[in-house]
Amino acid sequence: MQESYIKKITAETMNRLESKRGGKRELLLIFMGGDREVDESLNQVKCLNEMGIKFSAYLTGSADRIIGRSRVMAAGVERVIDESEIWDRGILDKYEAIIIPVLTLNGTSKIANMVADNPASNIILLALRHEKKVIIARDSVISGGGPQPPATSAFMRNVNEMINKIKNLGATVTVAKNLARRITEVLNISARPVSGNAVSVNSSPPAEMPCGGDVSACVECGLCVVNRTEDVKNIVNAGASRVSAKQVTEDIGNDLAKYIDHTDLKAETTTEAIGKLCEEAKEYHFATVCVNPVNVKTAAQLLKGSGVRVTTVIGFPLGATTPTVKALEARDAIANGADEIDMVINVGALKGGNYRLVEDDIKAVREATRGKVLKVILETSLLDNDQIVKDCQISKSAGADFVKTSTGFGPGGATEEDVSLMRKTVGPSMGVKAAGGIHSEEEAEGMVKAGASRIGASASVAIVTGGE
Repeated sequence: MQESYIKKITAETMNRLESKRGGKRELLLIFMGGDREVDESLNQVKCLNEMGIKFSAYLTGSADRIIGRSRVMAAGVERVIDESEIWDRGILDKYEAIIIPVLTLNGTSKIANMVADNPASNIILLALRHEKKVIIARDSVISGGGPQPPATSAFMRNVNEMINKIKNLGATVTVAKNLARRITEVLNISARPVSGNAVSVNSSPPAEMPCGGDVSACVECGLCVVNRTEDVKNIVNAGASRVSAKQVTEDIGNDLAKYIDHTDLKAETTTEAIGKLCEEAKEYHFATVCVNPVNVKTAAQLLKGSGVRVTTVIGFPLGATTPTVKALEARDAIANGADEIDMVINVGALKGGNYRLVEDDIKAVREATRGKVLKVILETSLLDNDQIVKDCQISKSAGADFVKTSTGFGPGGATEEDVSLMRKTVGPSMGVKAAGGIHSEEEAEGMVKAGASRIGASASVAIVTGGE
């Protein structure tokens, strides 16, 4: 599926493959074992090798048994290095990036928890420590034996927490079928598919679906949501938080609930009100409940085992506390059971141009929330477009998982224009949460179409039922 994309790079793009040293780029592959999508990963490596990218590889003992050196060499790997070489600290100087084509569950745990007790995890953690590019295909985290666990299961939640930790360490995580594409993106090779099997730089995707539903001929027209709705739903059920689509207006089902943080942040909220909020969240399968820190423990107890997560707010609603206080507040919330943290930025610092303080503020909370989802609230109604863009850039650089429009307590709430600008700025790999003033199904759908991957609303039930 990726071969036509990779092999037919234009001359302009090929020139950018040359490294600063004037030679071909060389990457190091770390095979950790795993039996899921191995052939796809090897095909991706082969495509890149045919473009002129050189590869060396290291195989763990399990990888040698499961995959085998002969299959790795057949994919275009020039040489397989031994254990004595992989332990050499100078090895990082030889390669531009580290690629893990098949990440195992054991490898996931070791990297996420920074356990460098074997050659593979040691070199990967060393690369991350020195900010070397690390690109990972995560398919083999769930082995090929047995059915895929539900995305909402406790097992998958723990897996995804570990994956988030790895992302926060600086790695790029993808799936096997997108491995070559992500490598070209991370290494600043810009090419997009057009009709047929050709590729050109900065071109637009075709207006129709050339593959006719045949994924082996896919050139990513962006219309799978229309033409392959069941496959798209399966992808979402497997854990995708966002699916790209092109000019889609058809109704593919009432799936708004999974976008919604069911919210009650009023000062007068009682324990009884939190109980009702949690029951509604379970009934309508909302993504999370969003409550003030004082109500986190109660919500976590009421939602245990339901698949509905708990979000809380930090530095709320003004964002005017210090980074130390925000970090402490976040740690306390997590200790009480919070799964996701929505922090308010230092709005005054941003408007005053003190970007270092804004970034330090976010980083302090990010450090306190490793393994949890962090959303950064901008309070967009107080910012101009340039300030929104700047804060999105800072939030992404600081390692946040989402940017969020509003507290709901400011002078204005979410607008489709702001959401669209935020999505354009952070790109597809980061979440955008629209919150504040969203009261109807139509408004929520508008935010999703504008680029929101999460909705914050207190009128959640009315949104998903079409009520008032």
